[in-house]
Amino acid sequence: MLKLIINALGAVCSVMTVWYLIRAYLRSIQKDSQSDQVVIENYLQKITLIAGLSVYDTFCKSAEEWRVPADRIDRDFKIYLSSQSVPYYVKDFVRKGQKHIDELYGGKGTSFTDKKLLLFYSILTLVFWGGAVFVSLYVLPYVLPEEFRATLLLGPP
Repeated sequence: MLKLIINALGAVCSVMTVWYLIRAYLRSIQKDSQSDQVVIENYLQKITLIAGLSVYDTFCKSAEEWRVPADRIDRDFKIYLSSQSVPYYVKDFVRKGQKHIDELYGGKGTSFTDKKLLLFYSILTLVFWGGAVFVSLYVLPYVLPEEFRATLLLGPP
């Protein structure tokens, strides 16, 4: 029974580690595919949340670099409201700030955090396995009755 519990605990830890590795790999693939296809609407929403600006203010801010006249900004914003068509200067603004938007909105880095979490899960797995071995070899033989220890052959090697 005890061996079954220890093996189940080890299996759960192993499954957690493998699950995390697969999840980290899928996230890295997803980030690469997102860099090819920028979803402008989501980034406009993120910019407004981060900066505390309205979408119109974001249009004005992005038009500064391209020197777009104010009447054109108004016309483009009305088109955006009616058809969700984003003008070229806003697309350029979002593409240039995409990495920074992701870092600010997500509140975390890209690969450094993943490496720290991988290290954490690996150490957690080792602690569970090591703890299970320690408990089964050195603690249980002194806690369990003699008849039970003799049937399970518990004790240090």
